[in-house]
Amino acid sequence: MTSAAPQDDAVLATRAGRYREHAPSPVLGAHFCCLWSHDIHDGANQRIAIVPDGYCDIVWMGGRLVVAGPDRSSAFPFLAGSERIVGARFAPGAAAEWLKVPLCDIVGQSIPLEDFWGAPALRLNELLGGCAEPHERLLQLKAALEQRAAKREPPASDMGSVFARASDISKSENVADVLLDELSIGARQLRRRCHTHFGYGPKTLARIRRFQGMLGLCRSSKVLALAELAVAAGYADQAHMTRDVREISTLTPMQLQQQIAG
Repeated sequence: MTSAAPQDDAVLATRAGRYREHAPSPVLGAHFCCLWSHDIHDGANQRIAIVPDGYCDIVWMGGRLVVAGPDRSSAFPFLAGSERIVGARFAPGAAAEWLKVPLCDIVGQSIPLEDFWGAPALRLNELLGGCAEPHERLLQLKAALEQRAAKREPPASDMGSVFARASDISKSENVADVLLDELSIGARQLRRRCHTHFGYGPKTLARIRRFQGMLGLCRSSKVLALAELAVAAGYADQAHMTRDVREISTLTPMQLQQQIAG
């Protein structure tokens, strides 16, 4: 999604309403991590912080279906109070084939789904717009994706392995070297495949997944001091975490902690 200037009063998307994930059906399991719904709190429009996670989604919001490309830094869209959003999150390595475009071409962008699928996307958008409730809309989106999934081969497993490995690389490891050893491919090929399937190279992917790991620790029941949080998340030290988190999210670790503790 399109990024905007840093906003200290931005609210993390997961704190701006009720966000729920739903397991994909067996037909969709190889292609999508989950389907999800997000009911934004009633009230005044809010500036929401959507932080990078390394994924690409199909999203229905504001009455329109869009593809939300992978982000390098937070996006800050204004969302209307009482907005009811639904979406489907592609599994690692699946989106490029479904969209017929390398993800490096859509980083940080929200693009109408019809730009990729043409008339079928317009018909699906009209169908979703006619649904009275978000639950019904999610079921219709699921059914439409299942029809398309039935005609597609599962994505190559190597990119799923890259994503998983990038999520648990320690601070002492060079992500590219580890992946090259495990996949037995050349550095240029690894970088090209990562740009195609994630939108950026393995180092950036690892930074974003480490950031997500830090958020996961913030959501745990035990509140850690920032120095402890940095070590547990795999940063060299607190200064490294603060710098990295600020660059990725435009918020500080303390601001994120406070919002998540909310």
